[in-house]
Amino acid sequence: MGPDLTYWFATERAPAARRAPEQELAYLRAKFARWAEPLPSILAATAADDVLRDDLYDRTPARCWARGPIVLVGDAAHPMRPHLGQGGCQGLEDAAILAAFVDQDPDLAGAFARFASFRRRRVTSVVRESAMLGSAVNVRPDLLSTALTRATAMVPDFILMRHLASVAARTAFVLPDEG
Repeated sequence: MGPDLTYWFATERAPAARRAPEQELAYLRAKFARWAEPLPSILAATAADDVLRDDLYDRTPARCWARGPIVLVGDAAHPMRPHLGQGGCQGLEDAAILAAFVDQDPDLAGAFARFASFRRRRVTSVVRESAMLGSAVNVRPDLLSTALTRATAMVPDFILMRHLASVAARTAFVLPDEG
């Protein structure tokens, strides 16, 4: 990452490993050639060696995040699709909040159990939203998916910003004893 670099990703419902990795960029350039700028320019500026093609698989979140002296955090507890860009963020939130619970309670098993109970509602909401967004942008037929994706440009900015603010809410870090 840097000021002159752009991170981008594309998703598509397709059979696993449908194309060889070296064919992926050519496929994407053709698929998005008629899309609005800057997408075609971004793809034109991308080197084939910089493209990582991988398959996405859904995995059910763990039912139990904490048992005794063991606790799950991040993708181990709540894997999610990448469509909100929140997988790593939720793992970092887990770490910060887990540290706060451990700091409050020297009984690790108790702190872990309270952490899991506290985080489950928020994380479940983010996991569901990411899955919903992924389903919307990859809906069949492709024409409907394209229409839904382009329709987001018509949503007023204040609505999108209010919604994104709820995903990145500071209240995620307010522990029950503090709030």
